[in-house]
Amino acid sequence: MGERDQIYRFSLLRRIEHGVLMVAFVVLAATGLPQKYPQSPVSLALLQAMGGLENARIIHRAAAIALMLLALEHIGSALYDLYVRRVPPSILPTREDLRNAWRALRYNLGLTGSPPRQGWFTFQEKFEYWALVWGLLIMGLTGFMLWNPITTARFLPGQWIPAAKVAHGSEALLAVLAILIWHVYHVHIRRFNRSMFTGYLSRAEIEEDHPLALEAPPRPAPLDPLEARARARRFWAAYGTLATLWLVGMVWFVSGEKTAVTSPGPIPDIARVRAYAPLTPTPVPTPSYLGRGGADIGPTWGEGIGAFLEENCGFCHGPQRREGDLDLTTYEGVLRGGKSGPAVIPGAPGISPVLIWTALEDHPGRLRASERAAIWLWIQNGAPR
Repeated sequence: MGERDQIYRFSLLRRIEHGVLMVAFVVLAATGLPQKYPQSPVSLALLQAMGGLENARIIHRAAAIALMLLALEHIGSALYDLYVRRVPPSILPTREDLRNAWRALRYNLGLTGSPPRQGWFTFQEKFEYWALVWGLLIMGLTGFMLWNPITTARFLPGQWIPAAKVAHGSEALLAVLAILIWHVYHVHIRRFNRSMFTGYLSRAEIEEDHPLALEAPPRPAPLDPLEARARARRFWAAYGTLATLWLVGMVWFVSGEKTAVTSPGPIPDIARVRAYAPLTPTPVPTPSYLGRGGADIGPTWGEGIGAFLEENCGFCHGPQRREGDLDLTTYEGVLRGGKSGPAVIPGAPGISPVLIWTALEDHPGRLRASERAAIWLWIQNGAPR
């Protein structure tokens, strides 16, 4: 096929972006879905191949960082094309796309004899692009909340953290299914579209899927060189500021909280707790809640959970003694934890150490079943403040 039969569609930069996005997406899916469905044999095999859950989380977060950097670059290149080069924003959806979707539906049902005539980007491609943008926004916001639960709990009710976990996992599953069903069919099965790998589409493919692009291809608007340089200076000043804030935010995002990186082990620091033997035995305080039922503890920190933990755990884990560098008398101290990590992981009572430790036979403070149920329910609901 000669060069005249090939039409240039995607630049090298767009193809590199697609390659990075493809790799990051696969890595995020391969490391994220096993965490959503940890009991699946496939998930267990993947986690074992990655060296365990903690390694999977580190790889997942590294891929998320790559995706955030890619988003920053893509925003800059898209705005540069739009503002400096004056390329028409043909990826924006229009009312004509709704009409084309209706015509395509009628064509697929056999109600009309020809498919819709579309331009440089079809309504299917626009749908995929903006679905990706929407998905990145959802995944980014919910990922921040899960990565930084203490910061999130300072500004939002604790219930938002398990809600973010559900939204994050559900959006991930939706994205994987959309790629496997929608993207794979339209790009690989119906006809293998190589343009995102080679940069070119054949004239026959353009005439079939993008006939209007041959009639009016998107071209940059003519611009005076002086005006173009002025626009470029304004763009780099604004984008440089945005990129700096974005990168500073990413550094804080990644390093702001220890809880986002370290997952608690099965029963951490038990050896050191058992080895602690003061010269004068510490008298175990007599619990004052033996006559109180679990229902009286309260559903939130301020309505009873905080007072309960301070009254029954504050003797050892209070501001004065802080055994294990742990303070259970404040909400921040419970989420921050001590040497072994956070004492409470909102939305995950099964792996919250405060429930694990109090179940040990040699732990000074033990909880009754009703009290454990109340603490469990509080954590399950996101540890609301």
